[in-house]
Amino acid sequence: MNRFVFAALLLFATGAYAQYAAPVPAQALQPTAEEMAFAQLPADIRQMLSGMTAAQAMRMVDQTRQQSIALGVPNPTPEQYRTTLGAVLSNTQYVSASAGATTFPPLSPLVPPPSLQR
Repeated sequence: MNRFVFAALLLFATGAYAQYAAPVPAQALQPTAEEMAFAQLPADIRQMLSGMTAAQAMRMVDQTRQQSIALGVPNPTPEQYRTTLGAVLSNTQYVSASAGATTFPPLSPLVPPPSLQR
């Protein structure tokens, strides 16, 4: 009888042990390129972009760079960059750098507007 109880206990113990899921060691995930670029941004800019994923934040940084170029400031100062980033993030109306944005045909910012006096 003792042998039967011992064999049954051994059988149940091995079944219970087989169901035990051993913890899988956590793999160290490699940071993405966006996460690495986001980590290199200044702390105040990271704070401004804190509600976004790294990929979204880097898209905003790129949009800010493009907006600065469109405004005619290809190399903005840090203060100009932060102001433009704030405008991009708040979706306010951007300052138009074009001459006659509402005219037809649109006027080029490189050419003075035509004179109406003859």
